[in-house]
Amino acid sequence: EQAEADNVEGLVDEMVLLTEGEHNKLQCSIRPVKLVLVKLRKLSNKVIHSTMKLLPAWHNILEEQHLPVTNIPRDVAMRWNSTFDMLEYASIHQAAV
Repeated sequence: EQAEADNVEGLVDEMVLLTEGEHNKLQCSIRPVKLVLVKLRKLSNKVIHSTMKLLPAWHNILEEQHLPVTNIPRDVAMRWNSTFDMLEYASIHQAAV
């Protein structure tokens, strides 16, 4: 009864409805995406926080690829769309990444 009271918008947790096999299959299919996100987050943080070596190297790579010289957006937990911004940037600058 309390769970129904908390769920006033009629939202359903789809994960609860999966069988163990379906859950495992979903986790396996999500794993590559999680790994890419981890690598992009690490690259972004290293480039932004290492201005003496990596930032100039990153800018040189972008120039060599004839891409605009910009920094990789960081994934910030408090900004709901920052992960999307980081992924969009990576897809546009795929050759440099």
